Amino acid sequence: MASNQSRSPPAVVEEKWKPQAQRNSANNTTTGGLTPNSMIPEKERQNIAERLLRVMCADLGALSVVSGKEFLKLAQTLVDSGARYGAFSVTEILGNFNTLALKHLPRMYNQVKVKVTCALGSNACLGIGVTCHSQSVGPDSCYILTAYQAEGNHIKSYVLGVKGADIRDSGDLVHHWVQNVLSEFVMSEIRTVYVTDCRVSASAFSKAGMCLRCSACALNSVVQSVLSKRTLQARSMHEVIELLNVCEDLAGSTGLAKETFGSLEETSPPPCWNSVTDSLLLVHERYEQICEFYSRAKKMNLIQSLNKHLLSNLAAILTPVKQAVIELSNESQPTLQLVLPTYVRLEKLFTAKANDAGTVSKLCHLFLEALKENFKVHPAHKVAMILDPQQKLRPVPPYQHEEIIGKVCELINEVKESWTEEADFEPAAKKPRSAASENPAAQEDDRLGKSEVYDYLQEPLFQATPDLFQYWSCVTQKHTKLAKLAFWLLAVPAVGARSGCVNMCEQALLIKRRRLLSPEDMNKLMFLKSNML
Repeated sequence: MASNQSRSPPAVVEEKWKPQAQRNSANNTTTGGLTPNSMIPEKERQNIAERLLRVMCADLGALSVVSGKEFLKLAQTLVDSGARYGAFSVTEILGNFNTLALKHLPRMYNQVKVKVTCALGSNACLGIGVTCHSQSVGPDSCYILTAYQAEGNHIKSYVLGVKGADIRDSGDLVHHWVQNVLSEFVMSEIRTVYVTDCRVSASAFSKAGMCLRCSACALNSVVQSVLSKRTLQARSMHEVIELLNVCEDLAGSTGLAKETFGSLEETSPPPCWNSVTDSLLLVHERYEQICEFYSRAKKMNLIQSLNKHLLSNLAAILTPVKQAVIELSNESQPTLQLVLPTYVRLEKLFTAKANDAGTVSKLCHLFLEALKENFKVHPAHKVAMILDPQQKLRPVPPYQHEEIIGKVCELINEVKESWTEEADFEPAAKKPRSAASENPAAQEDDRLGKSEVYDYLQEPLFQATPDLFQYWSCVTQKHTKLAKLAFWLLAVPAVGARSGCVNMCEQALLIKRRRLLSPEDMNKLMFLKSNML
């Protein structure tokens, strides 16, 4: 649309645009030298719309892209370039867009990498959480490596790497990849708590730091091990097998689609929750609607074969398990402090139900065994619980109190040597020595942090659910050592998989299958996608 520069000198062009800009600014329709919408001919609008529709038809995934702010910025940049340098052929001047973008991918990657490295390097408590989770999409899967830390009163996450999984990958190979990636972003003195799933060997990671198992994966294993057909057949629980089959048939029928009856819950469980119980819980939740639907369809044979009593009892056991998974996968709040209370709550539930008669009692005994075998409580979970002023030591019996306090002191002393260098966490002014403080035992307790822990435990419990990072920000001067520990541990998630893992893994595997990019470029592109915005 711009005139040929050789025929129209720059001074003339500037002279033509200036009055238009002034006239439009008076009407608040444009700014500077931009052309208002009313100046674009209708035919030109139709041409643009046709091009957009062609982009959408070429890839339906572009439906959301063309209205996104990054696409609009690209379009605006091209318009501005045309206004500044005159009309030009995009293919002749810019060449292939993919080639142009990939040429500048390393530069963009390094820019964002510097920002992420600086963010992780500014960690006030010198401790982060790292999750290495394998996400499956169909027959393929990939590893997603994510770092978490407390920034202000929020948990910030950074995806550091994405790697296609291979059946030949051993735990040591995955651990070697993780350490190589972390070495590019994190200083060696940063202390790390790893959270891995059941497909990632924890033994290799435990050599480099504390290694916890994803809580959602653990609870999923509890349910799967009890309700697997092999276990049920070995225990002669044929009525449970029949109930699960009927619920699966009902949930897979067209009448029980989510579009018909709505979603089961407002908050979805994490991607690593793939329980056989979802269909059972869905049937229990929508039982009345299902009966009405099949009654109208005059197909009551499936409903009549449904054991309603057993369905209700199983739902009473499994609903708290799934609710616990959803609570532990909260992405906006700390969750590590909830792991031990969740274990205690589920143990009490299964123990109480184990006293019932019949099939439910047998199942609850199996659930108790599976809970102890699969849902392991690490000392870090106990320490995180004590850092919640609403819980402290309340969920556990008194005989465990001293053990947990000892674990808190161990972690305090493990990271204490780096605290003196941090200005953000200065201890409160020294109090005058009392007679008790001159006692060697009291001095030893103070050195280990025990006195600070006991002072904190003697304070009354919070009645309302606190914002944990806000709380520890307010009491930093009072409980310096515990505050340092809280800002490290409470940033570690209880669940390794995030809600965006499935989408990210799908895109990474699509690039891999179509061989659109090399593995290195794919990793850089996933990194930009996660951390650039």
